[in-house]
Amino acid sequence: MSTLVLRTVARVVVPLGVLYGLRLLFVGHDAPGGGFVGGLVTALAVLARWLAFGPPPPRRWERGVTLGVGVAAATGLAALLVGRPPLTHAVTHLGPVKVATSLVFDVGVYVLVASATLAAVRTLWEATSP
Repeated sequence: MSTLVLRTVARVVVPLGVLYGLRLLFVGHDAPGGGFVGGLVTALAVLARWLAFGPPPPRRWERGVTLGVGVAAATGLAALLVGRPPLTHAVTHLGPVKVATSLVFDVGVYVLVASATLAAVRTLWEATSP
């Protein structure tokens, strides 16, 4: 059941939820958060939109799961290419910004968790819909 109040609140809360999920992703190295929690918060924001406006047409959320696993695994195993133990991280600079390989790993986890959560909920939604 979608009411005017729910739709109005969703228009404000959903973008803020996605932004907060991204914030958790990017500050997760120095503060509580990270890819897992950020992915869950983002998925919950998207689910709030689904509750307000209905789910979108079926999508292949599994692609996001595959992409997330691929990015996380590639980042974790990239250290082997330079003769270091798996999951060894490195820090590089892109101009004034420091970028750590652990951030790339967390992005993979973020995409994986958000996509897997949305795929699972979509499957349950379709199974229980009349």
